[in-house]
Amino acid sequence: MYNLTRKSPVKFIAISILTAICSGNISADEMSDKIADLQRQIDELKAAASNNTEKIEENKKAQNIARISPGGPEVSFPGQYRMNFYSADNDDVGDQQTATRLRIRQSIDLKFDEQFKTHLQLQLNHTTSNVSTAGDKDGNDVRVRHAVIDYTAENGIRTKAGIVPVTEYYNDAMYSWDWDYNPVAAEVFVPVGETTIHAFAGNLNEGQENVRSDDTVHYQVDAIVPLSGDNRLVFSGTGLTMKKATGNGNAWHFNYGVSGIFNLTSDTALSGFLMGSSTDGDLLGPVSDDANGFAGRLEYTSKLGRGNFGLLGTYASGDNDGTGFLMPMAFSGTYGYWGYTGILTVQGPTDTGFDGDGVNISNNGYGLASIQAKYSMPITTNLDGYISAGWYGNTDASGRDSQVGKDLLLMGTYHFNKVLSLDIGAAYAQLEDSVSGYWQGVQGGAGFNQQAGDERNKFALFGRLQASF
Repeated sequence: MYNLTRKSPVKFIAISILTAICSGNISADEMSDKIADLQRQIDELKAAASNNTEKIEENKKAQNIARISPGGPEVSFPGQYRMNFYSADNDDVGDQQTATRLRIRQSIDLKFDEQFKTHLQLQLNHTTSNVSTAGDKDGNDVRVRHAVIDYTAENGIRTKAGIVPVTEYYNDAMYSWDWDYNPVAAEVFVPVGETTIHAFAGNLNEGQENVRSDDTVHYQVDAIVPLSGDNRLVFSGTGLTMKKATGNGNAWHFNYGVSGIFNLTSDTALSGFLMGSSTDGDLLGPVSDDANGFAGRLEYTSKLGRGNFGLLGTYASGDNDGTGFLMPMAFSGTYGYWGYTGILTVQGPTDTGFDGDGVNISNNGYGLASIQAKYSMPITTNLDGYISAGWYGNTDASGRDSQVGKDLLLMGTYHFNKVLSLDIGAAYAQLEDSVSGYWQGVQGGAGFNQQAGDERNKFALFGRLQASF
């Protein structure tokens, strides 16, 4: 039999009163008392229900906390302990380098659950001497390189905030988190069907907090569109706002482009991008023209014999006053691992005290074309070999050589185990007077690494002992 009182006490009381009214056995005063009693019981039931809802919510919160940290978060400590040593002849008077540098990067990663984690990376950068307490070559002690709050909502939207190594989809040609492009930023990844929208706003330079016009802020939007297999296309737009070279107000730099990765077979792949740029001339100099240009990159990689082969071609349009194609790293004065060689482009073991002749993909707006090739292969069980060569030219710097240089790299890597390895190599480059190193930057006008008419022949022997885990 249906238990009305258990299922709905309010309904039972109401039906009882109506039954009494209909039977005619109740007076008006008694009916009024019954209605008042009914209202009182309804109020008590509402209060009980409200208390029960609060208890349910409290229980949910308690369960959620228990789910996140039943015994504390999962903790891991990835890191890099790296010693670089080198002897480099820069073919400049008084510029022969022999040095040893130590760099330490130590991370502390906390995983609270599948949705929430944090990442902290500390860095002691390029320590060259130590008596009792290490400091880097610029006098800095241990600094924070990354500090990231990472949360993925139940709808799949992932958000990162803090000092964020922001993601780049153009083979390190635009900016590179691996080269310390880590702004104070908010970064999101939003799934929209099969497509993922990636976006961030990153503050590269705050300046004075009460002056808005001295900020440098990078805005980025990418649409990552998957194709069949592991193939994909990425459509991108970039806006960079910063202080004018004249010092009055802000101006904008823009990039827009598409990149793609296409796996032709299980052992061969084709990748590349096309990108345009537009830059307000006020960022480059007080009387500079606006800068406009385009760049392209095409890379073919394949298995070849026992090793891996790569062929890379790049082109960036330029102008004789540096008003050609530009990208964010040309303004920040940072770099990216966009090429194959060791001097005009930089690899990990040559990313040290003699990397100042590395150029970005546009040679700081003067334009650049390159053809590069590489081959890597196992020599023994623990020893790998690497060789690369590159030609760099077709630049438009006024009064300077149209050729930038030629670059050759030979390197071996011995793996003691999965963590510890030793790189030993040699690099040689012929450098023309049109080299505009990445560190020159373009805000206010880019400079050159040597006087007009000077040609250099740079040679370096180098090594790197690294524990990476």
